[in-house]
Amino acid sequence: MRTLFRKLPAMLVVYVRPQWRLVAVLALALMAGTGLQLVNPWVLRRFIDVATGPAASAGLLTEIALLFIGIALAQQALTVGATYLSLRVGWTATNALRLDLARHCLLLDLSFHKARTPGELIERIDGDATALANFFSLFSVKIFGNALLLVGVLVVMWLTDWRAGLILTLFAVLVLATLSRLHAVAIPHWKRARQAAAELYGFVEERLAGTIDIRANGASTYVLRRLTCFTRERFH
Repeated sequence: MRTLFRKLPAMLVVYVRPQWRLVAVLALALMAGTGLQLVNPWVLRRFIDVATGPAASAGLLTEIALLFIGIALAQQALTVGATYLSLRVGWTATNALRLDLARHCLLLDLSFHKARTPGELIERIDGDATALANFFSLFSVKIFGNALLLVGVLVVMWLTDWRAGLILTLFAVLVLATLSRLHAVAIPHWKRARQAAAELYGFVEERLAGTIDIRANGASTYVLRRLTCFTRERFH
């Protein structure tokens, strides 16, 4: 997993660069959506100030309310568009990665294929690539978008009240430092989970192919017991 993160920038360049136009549109959608998320609270504050002020006007309040609703709808539309674009970029990139992985495995010698079952290779090539596609999608929409939102909120807080901005900045730095240390705890367990899934699917694929022989030899109970062991390890 650490090797993956070290190679991730190069993978992004190889598999995402052909889609640079979609990536640029995705970045614009994320920045625009983040900007609208920051603008809407100002509109709401303006509405409250006008409503509680001495010169409250129904017409002005209606205009501000319509502006607030329009910004909220636009922000939701941008979020949907960014999600669609991120999924399209992620799946297109990982489909190309699947082709390269399958081609690489087919060119390996026979000893490699004797040591691994077809089901395990399918899970490794397709399952790991699917996890990477989800990572690309989550990274672009949630992580990158929330990072932009965090920076924008901190800037707004510093402009509003430097004391509140300072407190929130220290809190954000503390949380990010904690999360950066916690990810090392999850990596070994995540590697074991992927390996357990590959072993389970490899076992299932081989036994499904030999169903007739298993029944003819009376090995159904043994196979079910082995399946229970693999399933228990996977769920653990």
